Amino acid sequence: MPNKISPSLQEKNKPKLLQLDEKRFSSAFEIALVLIIMGIYLYAALSEGHNFAGQWFIRDDAFYYFKVAQNITDGHGVTFDGINPTNGYHPLWMLVCIPVFALARFDLILPLRVLVVISGMISATTGILLFRLVKRTLSMPAAILAGSYWVFDRTIHYNVTMFGLETGLTALMMCALLLAMADLKTNQPLTWRQILTISVLAVGMVYSRLDTIFLALLAGAWVLLRGTPIRTRLMLDVGIIVSAAFLSVVSRTGLPAYFSYSRSAVIFAVIGLMVQIPIYYFSGMYSYKDEVPWKQIVRLAWTTALGTGLTSLIMVGLLAAGHLPGLPRSALLLYMVIVFFAVRVIRLAARTHPAQARLNWRQVIHEGAGYYGILGGALAIYMTYNKIAFGTFMPVSGQIKAWWGSLQGSAYGNPIGNLAGLLGLEREEGLNAWGPIIYLINDLKDWLGTNLWLVTSLMLIAVLLILFTRPKRAARGAVSMALPVLLTGSLVQLCYYNGQGYAGAKDWYWVSQMIFFPLLGALCFDLILRPMRRFKWGQILGWGITTALCIGYYALPFGYVIVNRMPWGPERVDQPYMDVIPFLESNTEEGALIGMTGGGNVGYFIHGRTIINMDGLINSYAYFQALRAGQGDEYLASIGMDYIFANPDILLNPPYYGQFDEWSKKVAQFGKKDLMKYDQ
Repeated sequence: MPNKISPSLQEKNKPKLLQLDEKRFSSAFEIALVLIIMGIYLYAALSEGHNFAGQWFIRDDAFYYFKVAQNITDGHGVTFDGINPTNGYHPLWMLVCIPVFALARFDLILPLRVLVVISGMISATTGILLFRLVKRTLSMPAAILAGSYWVFDRTIHYNVTMFGLETGLTALMMCALLLAMADLKTNQPLTWRQILTISVLAVGMVYSRLDTIFLALLAGAWVLLRGTPIRTRLMLDVGIIVSAAFLSVVSRTGLPAYFSYSRSAVIFAVIGLMVQIPIYYFSGMYSYKDEVPWKQIVRLAWTTALGTGLTSLIMVGLLAAGHLPGLPRSALLLYMVIVFFAVRVIRLAARTHPAQARLNWRQVIHEGAGYYGILGGALAIYMTYNKIAFGTFMPVSGQIKAWWGSLQGSAYGNPIGNLAGLLGLEREEGLNAWGPIIYLINDLKDWLGTNLWLVTSLMLIAVLLILFTRPKRAARGAVSMALPVLLTGSLVQLCYYNGQGYAGAKDWYWVSQMIFFPLLGALCFDLILRPMRRFKWGQILGWGITTALCIGYYALPFGYVIVNRMPWGPERVDQPYMDVIPFLESNTEEGALIGMTGGGNVGYFIHGRTIINMDGLINSYAYFQALRAGQGDEYLASIGMDYIFANPDILLNPPYYGQFDEWSKKVAQFGKKDLMKYDQ
């Protein structure tokens, strides 16, 4: 709801000790933040060249982008190896990389230096957007803390910025979308310019990481329902219904047995949304009537029973028709119980919201057609181009990882074996879906010598207690920063990946989660400082805490880490960027085609040889089809591959199943990897 207090009255009611010129102070903070972060990144960008391969761009996945971008500029097509067309990347980051890696024809390190500077610019801009988003509703110290945290936190830097992947750009587009949504007037129709702005930002976010489509779809509903309390309940109901479907099946089957039923769980969640949400709407569950508690419980009970009952009937029908692999019947009852109690908790928490505003359906349809039309059109263009150019609608890398997840004992990850991992609460890579907060929870668990669930519960209770100290301000801040959308989008994305057993998930996938917690933390920080602002010493203490955290805990340690990671010194001209490069070049002939199960960084730095990606992530759709059919060996022979350089044990396991054994003969060894001649 818009603030009804006039600016002059707001200024009058501020504590008199620190009445700042907020506009000037905000500008000064933003300038200082940019200067500091860009100074650090420029220091890294100008450091000795070998740092970039061994200390900064340490993920093979980044070099998939770099090599494809280099090949595009060199006229070799959209390929990693100059032979196989590939779409195993997110398009917007590739567009950024293409002009940068045109510089690789002059020097392989030069584009890496440029990309470090670009990454710094993206990080600084994202921090400023977070600062502005928080400052709209909360205090200046909370906003400063949020912006500083994003640019200086070492875990955020590690997972978002340093790898050279699309994650930083995704975070930038996501924050820009959140800020644009927050700036919309709740009581006015959108102009076409506003619709276009919101839609283009959503498309940019999706093009930067395609799995943000869930958040983009939810963001549209959030915008269309602005000015009404429906949207908060709707967002949280979506999260509850989707999560309940997966949790009910997991609870009845156990892990990893659940993954035999994962397809049923996905369909269960989709049907639950299609049935339950309309029933809630037409039964008045999204209105804010002053009903006595027992009437609210009765209304919730019969709507939940009706919705979950219809969902269960549909699922039983699909099972009887043989369209599902199976589903424990007891999961249907458990689903009803979870939905009832979770939705009841949400309704109790939502009692602090204002009275209901009438929904203007004509306006909703008009604005929705514009937003979803642009978003859907952009997706249709992308998918059509992929089908024409690469033979498949979606990136081959995602299809391959989904296939890996269906295999037992894959070389690229086994099915998740416990509930904490499924919920993204483990410290290990791929099982941490909630960013730096998970490291804190697990560190507290180890320090206290207790279990993960107790620490998680205690932390959740602590956050709720802070939020309920000033529930109206907490609700206003959460809505302004779109926290319900971020939370629900994060839950749906988590269910999409972990719920279907997706293999090879990485910590940098979880962008919305990494943005959610700085915003939630800023809200809690603001509520904690709020009572202190009534007193002079409280204001001084609040600013002191903010300064100590931003400078002492974040900025200075961050700068120290970067300086030590990227030392300056004379260029090591005679030393290869990777130790494996001279080994391969001395044991293979000029022009050789070398197959590797990864090979991104080797493919970028090697001279006179071509690396063929064998896991398929940055290979063609035709190769993926051949590998899945057990004919990957024949496919690689058909393109003239000369060598394989890989761990032989990996090639024996899924997804390779030893299909390259009869084609290869060991000629040399480097560490745990064999160089094998590929006989055709």
